[in-house]
Amino acid sequence: MTPLYQNKDIHIFVIDDNSKNIQIIGQTLLRQDYNVSFALGGAEAIEILTRESNFDLILLDILMPEVDGFEVCDAIKKNELTKDIPIIFLTAKSDKESIVKGFHKGARDYVVKPFNEDELILRVKTQIELKKQRERLENINRFLEEEVKEKTGEIRDANKKLALLENAKNEFLTLISHELRTPLNIINGFTEILQDALQDTQHIDELQSLKESSDRLISLAETALLITEIRLGKYSLDYEKVDLTEVCNNAARDVKKYKYDKDFIFKVEAVQGSELIKGDFGLIQNIVTMITENSIIEGDENTIITYRIKKDKQNVVLEIRDNGPGFSDSNIEKLFETFSKADPNVNHDGFGLSLAAVKLVMEIHSGKVAIKNLPEGGASVSLYFKSE
Repeated sequence: MTPLYQNKDIHIFVIDDNSKNIQIIGQTLLRQDYNVSFALGGAEAIEILTRESNFDLILLDILMPEVDGFEVCDAIKKNELTKDIPIIFLTAKSDKESIVKGFHKGARDYVVKPFNEDELILRVKTQIELKKQRERLENINRFLEEEVKEKTGEIRDANKKLALLENAKNEFLTLISHELRTPLNIINGFTEILQDALQDTQHIDELQSLKESSDRLISLAETALLITEIRLGKYSLDYEKVDLTEVCNNAARDVKKYKYDKDFIFKVEAVQGSELIKGDFGLIQNIVTMITENSIIEGDENTIITYRIKKDKQNVVLEIRDNGPGFSDSNIEKLFETFSKADPNVNHDGFGLSLAAVKLVMEIHSGKVAIKNLPEGGASVSLYFKSE
């Protein structure tokens, strides 16, 4: 372990009006390899301390003519350069009054004359070690403060860059959403016209696929725009009473409309009195429809979507279950991140942007969303709304 100091590097200032006392103290300290300076009186000591302040310890006699040790101590403590130098009072008095007054003035210790050499050395050594420990701690604190300041600056710069990237992403999402919707709506419109005009042709299935693809792109653009508006605080919530059974039935109806060629099974199971919540009907309908649509996007005629509505002490819970392929265990936590998705082997690839929107909508409703794979197969998405 590295020692705190070496005696030859320590500078001690002895203040006493008795030259014999200075001689005895000086010889004792010099034998320990300490550096020693001295002053014959209080006035001289104060004058020296205005010029030199790099002392590690001051030995200060109390009883001195004209300027006594208490006055010198006051001067030391008032000086910013010397106030932290430890002081040991030297006194011929053993009465408690002088000792207590010395401690009130700021002394760290005292030695009673006539001196015991071993006692003097031990008290000197103790105060110097304490001073060096304080200095080491101060240096460590300064280092840590600089490190914290540097890291704080790095974090601040990183946050600025992240904010710029986030703004750029939000602007991109807004731009793309607006730019995509207009041509997609035109494509959608002409596709519907062609479907009506070509009902009996062999291309009706291709037209339906084109219609479904454009619907998906429009939904993607609207979802991206919704995420951006919520993140930027531009979406204004319209609170009202929302019937979750109505929301679930609407979602099933809307999905059936676009998946007319597959006969999915939808079930709504609700505990009586749990159907009503307070929230933004449009947003809640939007996310339940998204979850439903993504649950059956790769489904077949055996796909079953079950909506379970129940109430506990704190929440109304809407659980949307399917019997599909489920989520990848390694990627299930990433599904709430914008643009993330499960691995390529998972059929729920549409959740990449949808669950990010679901999470945001639930957060602004002071709720939460949870997903899991079911033991019997399939997946579950649960929406937790605060009970009124």
